[in-house]
Amino acid sequence: MNGKSDESAKTAALRLLTVRDRSVQELRVRLANRFSSEEVEGTIAYLQEMGYLDDLRYARNYVEYRNRHRPTGNFLLRLELSSKGIPEDYIEQALNSPEVEFELARSLAEQRLGSLQRADALARCGKVYRLLQRRGFPGAVARKVIGELLDRDPEKEYN
Repeated sequence: MNGKSDESAKTAALRLLTVRDRSVQELRVRLANRFSSEEVEGTIAYLQEMGYLDDLRYARNYVEYRNRHRPTGNFLLRLELSSKGIPEDYIEQALNSPEVEFELARSLAEQRLGSLQRADALARCGKVYRLLQRRGFPGAVARKVIGELLDRDPEKEYN
């Protein structure tokens, strides 16, 4: 054997983790393409024992990254982390507090409102509300943010 076929599952896993942190499920899927299930499970157990593979750390880092680069509500974060195979109890520990979620929604809305100065108040209100909904923020948070930033209640204007 030569080249990549000689590579061990541990070496391949470490190479993947060097590029970026991964969840257990992501690593399992990537390694399963090239190695037997026994090798994959042994490698995952070894990496967890060494501290190189930790789903809770991964979830916390993921949430922190999203908070900095693309603010997202807890609803969408929960879906994304769940799709990466993170256990529900780790997701609960990693999600933002309601206060942090509100502040993220507020800062995102402030940024977007800056680019919507030409639109009338009702249109700005609707665009910001839809943006916050797409990003996974609850409707109550979106309404409260809009109410604070625009000094108006979108519910009253739409009805």
